[in-house]
Amino acid sequence: MANIIQKYFNIYFTEIIVGVLGLSIAVVLVSIFYVLLSSTSDVINRKTKPKKSNKIQYTKQFLKGVSGIDLDLKVNKKLNE
Repeated sequence: MANIIQKYFNIYFTEIIVGVLGLSIAVVLVSIFYVLLSSTSDVINRKTKPKKSNKIQYTKQFLKGVSGIDLDLKVNKKLNE
């Protein structure tokens, strides 16, 4: 059995290599088209749907405990200068 497989592999070695190469090129092309088409649809969806602002509601007790801390994580330019 091993001799038959080895003989078949030796005879059709170049065809096997060309087939694997063709299959890998096809996979890469399908992947590229998928990414291009999916990103185009995402851009269209982003333009049509308005974004909601993610405003976090804090309790009064929490705000008293964290006084002096910027909860929006904005960079204060006066501290950096």
